Amino acid sequence: MKQNKEYYRDIYERYVDDIYRLCFSYLKNTHDCEDAVSSVFCALMKKEPSFSEDEQIKAWLVITACNRCKSMLRSLKRHPQTDISELALADTSEDFERCEMLDAIIKLPPKYTSVLYLHYYLDYTLSDIAKMLKENESTIRSRLHYGKKKLAKVIGGNDDERVYNGDKCCNPIKGTEGQNV
Repeated sequence: MKQNKEYYRDIYERYVDDIYRLCFSYLKNTHDCEDAVSSVFCALMKKEPSFSEDEQIKAWLVITACNRCKSMLRSLKRHPQTDISELALADTSEDFERCEMLDAIIKLPPKYTSVLYLHYYLDYTLSDIAKMLKENESTIRSRLHYGKKKLAKVIGGNDDERVYNGDKCCNPIKGTEGQNV
């Protein structure tokens, strides 16, 4: 079933920011990130998968973006390029620059970055993240735990310090809203 342009434009407008941030958390480079985002949405139009719910669209885009970024990282390891990460951080959107927490998350290794981003910014559960990344739920729980500890070190906070992210309050050790994860 061939979808119309408005259908894809609507999907793009709803999810491009989330997919961009996810790709940036992996690649840490605006140019590579833009390539990955374009690749994800081109794949959507080319494959024309059918979805019954909006959450399925979002999940498909997230999984495709994760896989594309991992593929690009493997390629970059085999074919090193000049590091322009400092320039990449200067070119990001205003919202992205203002969010200190997201900047701190980006500094973490990708295995922690993706889990923290998917859980706290895209509100996925640990079981959903485990399915998306094709990992055990206990592995994802462990990465979230150690990722939060590493995040606390990066931002220079202690266990009791609360870090604010827009409308949400996140304690890097205890989880969102101070609840244990």
